[in-house]
Amino acid sequence: MQGARYALPVANGTVSLTAALMAAGVRFGDEVIVPAYTWDGTATAVLAMGAVPVFADVDPDTYCLDVESARRAVTPRTKAVIPVHLAMRFTDMDALGKLAAEHGLRVIEDCAHSLGAEYKGNMVGTLGDASFFSFQAFKPLNTHGGGLAWMRDAELAQK
Repeated sequence: MQGARYALPVANGTVSLTAALMAAGVRFGDEVIVPAYTWDGTATAVLAMGAVPVFADVDPDTYCLDVESARRAVTPRTKAVIPVHLAMRFTDMDALGKLAAEHGLRVIEDCAHSLGAEYKGNMVGTLGDASFFSFQAFKPLNTHGGGLAWMRDAELAQK
């Protein structure tokens, strides 16, 4: 339905983010940019990898990651960025894709609140290198638990 080719079912959304971070090669001491407004699992999954969550501001209209704030947060240690698509509102994925390409960053979409959503004709979760979904009780599709990590390509899925 979402259009991702590779999926890994896991215990919950936070575990799916951890799996995506592992596959993306995030290691101890690396930095990962996250929005300042999100569920704590976004930052704690980064911490579980031994990496450092770096908070960027959110857009006041969408409450999603502000790409210019993320740009100012990039350092040589930055390895990934996690846009959180919150309540069917979206990060500017076009601008974020350009930023990621400029700095060689992995983009891991948090789609916990956006199952079935489209961004400019593309299904969310297929715009970055990897994405993850949560099926916790307050999500669009809930099973009282569970999560899913999606990868764009086979190599990332194998990792």
